[in-house]
Amino acid sequence: MAPITPWQRPLIAAALLLGLGAAVQAQSTVPSKPRGEGPRLTEAQRLKVFPETRTLAAQDHRARIAILQQGERCISAATNGDGLRNCMRQERDALQNQRQQHRNALRQMFVRNGIPVPDWSQRKRGPSPRPAGGGYGWNDPGQPTEALPLR
Repeated sequence: MAPITPWQRPLIAAALLLGLGAAVQAQSTVPSKPRGEGPRLTEAQRLKVFPETRTLAAQDHRARIAILQQGERCISAATNGDGLRNCMRQERDALQNQRQQHRNALRQMFVRNGIPVPDWSQRKRGPSPRPAGGGYGWNDPGQPTEALPLR
């Protein structure tokens, strides 16, 4: 067998990736719907809930903007790392609370209109890359961190 030249390596890698992708696609026979997506709405259902959905979306945007503006004021007023950390924590908690309120409002709208409620409990990402037991990032400043290599 002849040795592989450097210019052939990318071609071989691309061919292998294409073959692997085709094999995976061929094995996937069950169509999967995205996580957290509920049943598809009919055109009549979409038309019926659109005005309220638009209103809820606008309210959600205004609430998130207010939270971000409050966070900006808090960050500007922070005088040390602890103050900054508290601002970030308050903003994160407020945004999580707002997301939950928005989901609850959507859930109530779906129920009022006789539409099955989507399952929003499923995570859209894979498992958390964070180590178990907490003590990570902003929440635990005393934890030693690995030094990043300088470039």
